[in-house]
Amino acid sequence: MLLKPKIMTKWVEQAVLFFAWTALLLSPITMFIGHLGSHSLTWVQNQISTYAAQAPHDHWITAAMLLSALALLCIGLLVPAHSFYGQNLWSRMIAMVLGAAAAGLLLIAGFEETAPNLKLLQNVGFSAVRQQSFHDAGLLLFFYSALLALMMSGLIILTKGPDLLQRFQGLLIGLCGPVAFLSLTTVWPHSIGFSGMTAGLKQRVAFLCLGLGFGLILFLMTKSGKADTL
Repeated sequence: MLLKPKIMTKWVEQAVLFFAWTALLLSPITMFIGHLGSHSLTWVQNQISTYAAQAPHDHWITAAMLLSALALLCIGLLVPAHSFYGQNLWSRMIAMVLGAAAAGLLLIAGFEETAPNLKLLQNVGFSAVRQQSFHDAGLLLFFYSALLALMMSGLIILTKGPDLLQRFQGLLIGLCGPVAFLSLTTVWPHSIGFSGMTAGLKQRVAFLCLGLGFGLILFLMTKSGKADTL
């Protein structure tokens, strides 16, 4: 993940950008397909992990997780090679945090949800509890690592951006992290008319914020064309 700019040739940069964009754009498409089919689940109440374990097209959701992990890894490769990050400790830290976020997604995909809530988890065996523990650990690792990567990236671009527009984009990237956190942890759906359990809605909005943030980072990388390449 910590490639030096001098060995990131132009064609390698373009290839990594291509895979990053492809994975990032295909991820919501496969996620949508995974929600289709005849089932009793609802996206407002049930979390994505529940769909990945119980929906008829659950493998599509797993594919979306793997594609998202690929996108994060590609962005992590590009971060130290771009001029608005620079070859320094902070860019290396962002690359490492993105690797941790990708590892969290791999844990989520590899250890499917065995119980959607604590009450049901108390009635399953030890093996299922252990699997759910790995699943929950992967979710925490992914979410908070992705938040940290966005906030660090936004702060760097905000302070080092060459023009006002790029600094404003850095501000938006940085804000995507806190907005995603608040979307997941507050009861905002009730204030706009939703009632009952809304864990699924909150999770999807939070993950949408993360996706928008990383999409903005890729946009800046693609638009700048100023990676320090040979």
